[in-house]
Parts: sequence; C-alpha cells; structure tokens
Amino acid sequence: MAFKSTLLWCLVAAASATAYAETQPISAMQDATAISVRHVNFSRPDEVAALYRNISYAADRVCGPHSVPGFHFDSPKYTRCYDKAVDAAVASLDRPELTAYYQERLARNARRLASQ
Repeated sequence: MAFKSTLLWCLVAAASATAYAETQPISAMQDATAISVRHVNFSRPDEVAALYRNISYAADRVCGPHSVPGFHFDSPKYTRCYDKAVDAAVASLDRPELTAYYQERLARNARRLASQ
C-alpha cells in the first residue's frame, strides 16, 4: 500500500513556556518537530514500534528537560507536555496499528505503576 508523504507535527508547549501558552489549543503551541512517516509500513509491528519510539524521542526533545535538578522524578510540567505531545501525534496520524500500540503501552505503564 502506498502512503503519501506525511509530516507528523508534535505540537507541544516548551518547558519554559508561560501558563498562558499551556492553556492555548495544541495547534497554537510554540515548539514543534516533524517526523516523516513516508516509508513506514504500518502492517509491520516492528516499524510501528520504531515510529512510536521516534514520536517519544521527539516529544522528549521538545518538552525537556524532564527532571528537576536535584530530584529523581519527572517534573509535572514535563509530564503534561510529553503526554500531550505523544497523544496528539498518535491521534493526528489516525492509524489503527499505531493507536493500538500506543494504548498497549499506556496499559502496560499503568499496570507497572499499580504494582509498585
């Protein structure tokens, strides 16, 4: 199946953005990065997983730094930014294979946190 060249925009607020920027719709946020999905074969689970890793990496770069200096936990601002960016990127592609992979990752993380 041939796919058109698609650019995926991870639109997220910068870690240094003001509270005003955080309350705006995601399309109005300041920082973005593009990920090409032109050559992704969505019928291959390994390629879907690789795309998800690229989305996660892009969200991390745009939203970072993720930890508060002197502490070993993610800052709430980073977590909100990262979650919003990944969620928006997956939703914008609207691919059932990627959505299923993303939902499985969310469920796995929730189970891991519940068992701690």
